[in-house]
Amino acid sequence: MLKLRKILCVLLAVLMVAALTACSGGTTGGAPAADKPNADKPNADKPAADAPADSSEGTPVEVLTWSNAATVEYLKSIVDAFHEAYPQHQLVVTEVPSGEIDQVIQTRISAANVDIVSFQTFSRPQADWNKDSIDKPAWQQYIDEGLLTDLTDEPYIQNYNVDTLMGNAYNDRLYSLNMGVVAYSGLFYNKAIFTELGLEVPKTWDEFIAVCEAVKADGRYSVLSAGAADQWPLNMFANAILSANYGDDAEQIGMKLLTGEMKHTDPEVKLVYDCMEQFAAYLEPGVTGIAYSDAPGRFALGNMAMYADGAWSFADIQKANPDIDFGYFPLPGVNARADGLDPQYGIKYDLSFAIPTNAPNVEGAKAFLEYVSRKDVYTAFLNAIGFTPTQDVTLENEFLNSLASGLQKPCLNAEMYIYSPKGVGEYGSGQFSFLYLKTLGGPLTAEELAQKADEDFDTARAALASLAE
Repeated sequence: MLKLRKILCVLLAVLMVAALTACSGGTTGGAPAADKPNADKPNADKPAADAPADSSEGTPVEVLTWSNAATVEYLKSIVDAFHEAYPQHQLVVTEVPSGEIDQVIQTRISAANVDIVSFQTFSRPQADWNKDSIDKPAWQQYIDEGLLTDLTDEPYIQNYNVDTLMGNAYNDRLYSLNMGVVAYSGLFYNKAIFTELGLEVPKTWDEFIAVCEAVKADGRYSVLSAGAADQWPLNMFANAILSANYGDDAEQIGMKLLTGEMKHTDPEVKLVYDCMEQFAAYLEPGVTGIAYSDAPGRFALGNMAMYADGAWSFADIQKANPDIDFGYFPLPGVNARADGLDPQYGIKYDLSFAIPTNAPNVEGAKAFLEYVSRKDVYTAFLNAIGFTPTQDVTLENEFLNSLASGLQKPCLNAEMYIYSPKGVGEYGSGQFSFLYLKTLGGPLTAEELAQKADEDFDTARAALASLAE
């Protein structure tokens, strides 16, 4: 759509200013990470246990977010500074496992006992063209029911690039404050291994396969891995393949798949399944048993050539092994880009703070959003988390500069556009799911998976049509 392309053009300007003016850069931190083993978790349907008991310390302002170490640690680190800026309020941070965040948000908003909730991208809304095919997403329900505060006219919004923020708007109004965007259609790679084997960052799919073959032939290193036990970390690379090959055109592919104008077995989409099958062939043995929380540390050991994950995991890799020399490159498409650019990243809006209209401390929630929007606080937040900014700020994280060439013409990642019709079967609901492939122990070849997805979509559409009669 023209609006999305305009937003991406504006976003490009913000990305390049940040990347080219930074003494160093950084990008990451935001996809929901798997729950950390042995981490202490407050009761999800109650305020956090560390809420101040003495009201003289300030009225609690509770921020509910998913378990992501960098984000949670930073939020906890500013508790005292926020209280100093706003003595009448006391920040309380509650984290829950990523797989539970949606249900906990619903529970807490219904109970009217949370001040700030955390969302990711507001994507795939129900609209006139798809209203009979998909359910309305939870974020859209909250807004339509008047449960999220309209932040559009809050003064701190002007600290940001408003055109960029509007890419995560609904009906041209802002119901969340987006803290940044992330690149997540790329692969981490071990620079020492690449140098030792004489390998270069691949610019096409054939070059990528050639790199995989070279590492495999050498035999001393794992070729490629992912936190596949959690399913989504690997499956997001199916959408990365779609974005790498079609960029912004993935939006039309997603719409046509839902309406039946295009099939999974059509050549344009079948290409995705074929690439998935090739990609899966180079994943390390036992990859489906590797927990996402363990995966960055495994790459940090230094005996793996490439690791499939969003750029947000760079901090976990560095923490696990400060001495490892690594980079990150966009997954390439089958063909070189027509515009002559190197492969570009698929991106998404990430951590967004929203205020329920029934929050017990709306004043304190708005004070928190004002505080984190201050340029110095926001810059420190991004340096700690690794997002690409939605303000014009200079970061001090070397990693961002390494991403600059792939952020010249980024696209919203295909995940934002891929729908499944209501009532679809398992192969359709798991469309582009790696874990059905025989290569990874599943029951199907790539061709069979595409056929099964088509069957599921056709059956679901027929059922919906019969209900409408």
